[in-house]
Parts: sequence; structure tokens; C-alpha cells
Amino acid sequence: MIAGALGIIDKMRIEVYPNDNYNENEAISTIFVQVNPDTYTINHEVQFSDSQAMGASNQNLKFNRIAGQEVSFDFLFDSSGVLPPAKIETGKVEKLPLLDSVVDVLKPAITNPFEEADTIEEELSQFKNLLLGYSGDIHQTRYLHLLWGEFDLKCRLVSMQVQYSVFRRDGRPIRAKATCKFRSTQSQTEMQAEQNQQSPDVTHVKTVNQQDSFTLMAEKTYSQNKYYIDVAKANNLLSFRKLKTGQKLFFPPIK
Repeated sequence: MIAGALGIIDKMRIEVYPNDNYNENEAISTIFVQVNPDTYTINHEVQFSDSQAMGASNQNLKFNRIAGQEVSFDFLFDSSGVLPPAKIETGKVEKLPLLDSVVDVLKPAITNPFEEADTIEEELSQFKNLLLGYSGDIHQTRYLHLLWGEFDLKCRLVSMQVQYSVFRRDGRPIRAKATCKFRSTQSQTEMQAEQNQQSPDVTHVKTVNQQDSFTLMAEKTYSQNKYYIDVAKANNLLSFRKLKTGQKLFFPPIK
């Protein structure tokens, strides 16, 4: 209630991890952005392998794969004192302490207009090193977890483009916009589990729902319609036309 009265809002945060396990106890840092983005762009891409007959003007597109989701954000860095600063905390932090948030809200109002504004070089360098910096421990860039309201994405940074726009008298920047593109990622363990759930080469246990058809369940499991008799034998079914809702069925691996 106090936070709402002061106009404190939840900031988008970027959690930084050393590997794709995303173990909360291993989190390196949590970045709270200076200003929540106004917009963001999500890109979905289907990739095809194209073939073209000699002399033909059109191509025959063969499905290859669905590429990982990509999302782009613009992050603002400003040290003029007009905006509260960004925060980088050690480890996993879900919310900033209320006192810190109150200070951030009041800080722009008490900034001395006669002081020389700080440069954003240090803050931007920290941000870039966490997202883009090469880690010698894992011999690659780090793993990221973007969180903002209902938005939740485990990803890696693909690219970062920085545009500087306001400068001090000595030419050092006090405002910049970092356009960052992220691509979703999944751990090897998660991918293997997902593949095993879909694979016809492992045993599946399925629960019969109302209106389920035994033959359609078998066809969906094996992507073919010729194994339903084998499944009936594996489950000791005398008749597969009358299934009971809630009944467990075993779908054995294809040999």
C-alpha cells in the first residue's frame, strides 16, 4: 500500500546465471533496469530447407525446424538525475528493499542542478559485462532469466547495440539506449525430457479421458495406426471399444 502511494512500480529484472541449470543458489547477479521498457518485440521464425529445380522460378520449401523465440528490448541509461538509477544486486533478488525504492523515487527531486552530471559509462560497462562478457569458467557468455510481470524468459544475449544521445561538456555520455536481442534457451536435461515424452521409443502411461478413442490414442503416440492391437495385448484388454474414464493404459516402446 505504501509502495503504491509513492508510485513505486515493479522493475523488470535480469537474473544472471553461470550455466543452464538456472540454480537460484548459483545466481551471479540480478539487474533491475532503470526504466521499464515502453515496448518490446517478439520474433517467431520457421526455418526451411529450400530446393529449386533447374530453370524453375519458384522453390519447394521443406520444413527444417522452428527457431527459438527471439525478443528485443530497449534499455535506457541516464545519469542526469532526472531518473532513478538502475540497480545491480549480488545473487538472486526478487524485489528491492522498500527503503531503496523510496530513495530512488525521491532522488530526482533533490538532485543539485548545478552539479556536473555523472557519466553512464560505468553502469553501462557493468551491464554489458554481465550480459555479453565472456566467462572463463564456462568458456562462453552467461545464461539470463528475464522477468517482468507475467513475462518470463530463459535466454542468451544475441546482440547489443548502444546509441548515445546526451553528453557532458567533456564529451562523455550521460544518456544511452541499449537495444538488446535475446534468444530463448533450454537446458540439455529439459530438452531430453521433452523429447522422451514425445518419443515412441519409450513407454508411455496415459490416462483415459471421457470420449477418448483407444485407436486414436495409439495413433497419436506412435504417429501410425497399426500398433493398437499390440497395445491392447500389453494391457490385457479383451475389448478396447469400452474404455473407462480414468483408466491407465501402457503404450510400450516400438521394437
